[in-house]
Amino acid sequence: MTYEWPLFFCLFLALWSAIVAGNFSAFSEFIMSALKKTEPAGGIEAMQHINREVIKTQFVAGILSITVFSVLFALYSLAVFEGAALITLTLASLVYVPSVFLMTMLGNVPMNNRLDSVDHTSVEAQNYWMEYGAKWTRLNHCRSLGSTLTSGLYIIAAITLITSGQV
Repeated sequence: MTYEWPLFFCLFLALWSAIVAGNFSAFSEFIMSALKKTEPAGGIEAMQHINREVIKTQFVAGILSITVFSVLFALYSLAVFEGAALITLTLASLVYVPSVFLMTMLGNVPMNNRLDSVDHTSVEAQNYWMEYGAKWTRLNHCRSLGSTLTSGLYIIAAITLITSGQV
C-alpha cells in the first residue's frame, strides 16, 4: 500500500522553505541596505517597528512550524524510508534547524531585542546600528541560504520518493 502524503508534505515544506528564503533574501539584499543608508535614527526606528510587527506574522509561524515539522518528518522517515529519500529528508532537517531556527533564536532575535531596548535617537543606538546592520545581515544571508538548501532538499526528497517507488 502506498501513501502519497509524504510526497505532498515534502512539496509543502519545500514551498514554505522557499517562501522563508525569499523573505530573508529580500531583507538582506535591499531592505537592510536601504535602512543602513538612511539617517541612523530613522533606520533604527524603522527596524524596531519591523521587528515588533514580524513576530505577529505567518512568516514567523512558518519559521517555527518548519522547524517542528522537519524534525518530526525526519524522525518518521527513519522508521519508514530508506536510501536517498531517507538521507535527503534527514539532511533537510539537519540543515534547517541550525541554519535557520537556531541562527534566528541565538543570533538575530537577541540582536533585535537589544536594538529594541535602545532609544533610536541615542548615541548608543547609533553606535550599535553600525554593528547591528553588518552582523545581522550576515546572519540573515546564512538563514536565506539555509532555507534555500532546505527547499532544494525537500524537492530532491520528493523526486527520490517517486523514483524509488516509496510513495
